[in-house]
Amino acid sequence: MRNTLLIIALACLAASCGGTQTETNPLDNYFAIKDALVATDAIKAQEAANTFIANTDNPVFTAALEKIANTTDVKAQRAAFDALSESMYAFVKSKSISSEQPIYKQYCPMAFNNEGAFWLSAQKEVRNPYFGDMMLTCGSVQETLNQ
Repeated sequence: MRNTLLIIALACLAASCGGTQTETNPLDNYFAIKDALVATDAIKAQEAANTFIANTDNPVFTAALEKIANTTDVKAQRAAFDALSESMYAFVKSKSISSEQPIYKQYCPMAFNNEGAFWLSAQKEVRNPYFGDMMLTCGSVQETLNQ
């Protein structure tokens, strides 16, 4: 009995203290913000940005994330998300990020007064974060990134 308790205690200790904390995949955090903007939910976008900030030490993402986290204006969040998408795309292209599924670079030519903007998605089906339900499916897949 005593040995069993010791083994259980050591297993619990190893599980809770063993090594460094698992880092959250930045793509998961990014997709949470994208999904909130697709739903035109500024509060969820703020929460997702704050979670991303807490889970990253990469300064490349910080400025855009802070803009999203510090406002409930969806238009401003979407503008910051455009900058975040640029950074995330460059990050994905330059780093090896573990993903079992392809990542889709999608593009809407009508975003930002027809200047156009892209975003990354885990789904091939277009769900536009720049227009939400106003133009939910506006856009196309430009590139498939197989990780």
